[in-house]
Amino acid sequence: MKWNTRRKKIFLIHSKEEGICPCCGSPLKYRDSRCRVHRTAGGRKEWYQIRRLKCSNDKCGRLHNELPDCICPYKHYDAGLIEDVLDGVVSEEDTETEDYPCEGTMKHWRWWAKMNEKNMEGQIRLAAHRYLGFDGRFLKSGYSLLEKLKERISPGWLKAAVRAIYNSGGRIEPYPEPA
Repeated sequence: MKWNTRRKKIFLIHSKEEGICPCCGSPLKYRDSRCRVHRTAGGRKEWYQIRRLKCSNDKCGRLHNELPDCICPYKHYDAGLIEDVLDGVVSEEDTETEDYPCEGTMKHWRWWAKMNEKNMEGQIRLAAHRYLGFDGRFLKSGYSLLEKLKERISPGWLKAAVRAIYNSGGRIEPYPEPA
């Protein structure tokens, strides 16, 4: 942790693991860092210095942010808080979240989850098939992995789903198109 000139704490995020590109499997190398805000219930802000890593494969060359589990890509609020809103644990009437996040933000998260539900289910199935060796019958089954994840890992299902999707080269759309 360090203090910058504005006297705000900045947490340095650095993984001890060797980074591997989820798109092509090549090693990642450090490129630069950038600050990223992390908001919690009640409006408190924390600043994280996030490392940006570049794929060493010249054909791929993609950039990846090294995010901690508490941050969902393209979201500023804590992943646990977003999960609580999606599960109905936190609502607009709660005094702790009276102002932060606002009612519109909570509505957006619910819309975002609903619009991405099929995408997330498909991405998790693909990751299970690709990395865990599940067969083709499993991919076509009506069994919902996302629902099973919610049952088994609660709290924490959103963090687990996001990690599985992004680490396998997938993506959750921040503003999905209506079907």
